[in-house]
Amino acid sequence: MSALKTFDMLILAGIFCFFILSRGFAQPAQKNAVYSNAQVKPTIKTSRVFVKGNEQSYPAIELNGDALLHFSFDDLSSEAADYSYQIIHCNADWTVSELFSNEFMDGFNENAIYDYDYSINTKVSYVHYRVDLPNNEVQFKVSGNYIFRVIENNKPEQTILTLRFSVYEPLVSVQAKVERPVAADVRNNSQEVQLSIIHHQLAINDPFNEVKVVISQNNRPDRLISNLKPAFVRDKELVYGFSGQQVFSGGNEFHIINFSDIHRGGLNINQVEYVDSIYHVQVKLHERRSYKHYFWEEDMNGKYLINLNSSEDSWKSADYAWVHFDLLMPEPMLSGKLFVYGSFNHWQLLPENELTYNFNKKTYQARMLLKQGYYNYVFVYADTYTKTTDESLLEGSHFETENDYLIWVYHRDFSLNYDRLVGYQVINSKYN
Repeated sequence: MSALKTFDMLILAGIFCFFILSRGFAQPAQKNAVYSNAQVKPTIKTSRVFVKGNEQSYPAIELNGDALLHFSFDDLSSEAADYSYQIIHCNADWTVSELFSNEFMDGFNENAIYDYDYSINTKVSYVHYRVDLPNNEVQFKVSGNYIFRVIENNKPEQTILTLRFSVYEPLVSVQAKVERPVAADVRNNSQEVQLSIIHHQLAINDPFNEVKVVISQNNRPDRLISNLKPAFVRDKELVYGFSGQQVFSGGNEFHIINFSDIHRGGLNINQVEYVDSIYHVQVKLHERRSYKHYFWEEDMNGKYLINLNSSEDSWKSADYAWVHFDLLMPEPMLSGKLFVYGSFNHWQLLPENELTYNFNKKTYQARMLLKQGYYNYVFVYADTYTKTTDESLLEGSHFETENDYLIWVYHRDFSLNYDRLVGYQVINSKYN
């Protein structure tokens, strides 16, 4: 064999190896996709992510810290499936970043889910799956937004579930508080977030382009403000606010139901029946609150807890039930649709949580398959023509309402080519 042919073969082998390695390290995602929390497969229910040990926490942990994120979901099946998970690194806007897998994590980016349990003594059979991160298979190397994606049969096109979470570096200090707005038109129904970013540990050369600040009320995607620019730039401090751009509708306290004990009913439960091999939970009749005075009632700001009374393993022993909701309305709202809305369905407007009007009873009605526990929710109106949602039309809005505000601070160092999450803070309108 000639030296020239040998050289050509080495070049081709090098190209082939580079191609294989590139495919192995490339992110398992579509580059232009915007990822959200989504239960894609119809049998997937009760998908959650929280800091392990605190079910009411939001899904964010410190890079190289001691905390773990706990991911879990149920599959309404009597048999275990072949599920595996992948990790996707995202930009601040939840599009896929330019990083390769080996740049943002250690480990192989597809791992089987072996930790699961079959339901015990339930009328509705299901398999409960769970994963903790980081673990021996996956360790995070950089901060930022991430997606936990579950696929079936090792096929990315068979995505069954996606969940958002964040990993942050505490490089800046976020000082924030919630105040009553000054402007007369929003003073009685809204809340304004004032904040400053102290960055002694981080060099920021162009704060108007390098820094991205995102604020969300109760981690809701429909209550989110981004693309904020600092009003003042001081020595190692960026000040945001004083322009009305960080004003949120205050909303109202969430409705609460508790059917942890399915045999005795519970908070705001009218009755429980067992019909056709499944429990039916009738929630007490709701009335429109938009014209009522504000009334404080402690809630969980839209979250929910899975709980079966007197059980230490609710994740596999709590049952599913059809939960029936009724909202009293003298006539239907013809220009839009109504939905039951909360973190239990990832704040989405879906057919399964849409209410339909019953002309005989003068009520909007919906039934949803939910796992035993404690739930927060509101009713929201979605305009058919403008595609906008309005919660205040049904629930009212007050400046006194207790809300959480989540603040993410991203820094775009263009030499690194991704959005670092350099600051993260949760504040409360009542307790901070």
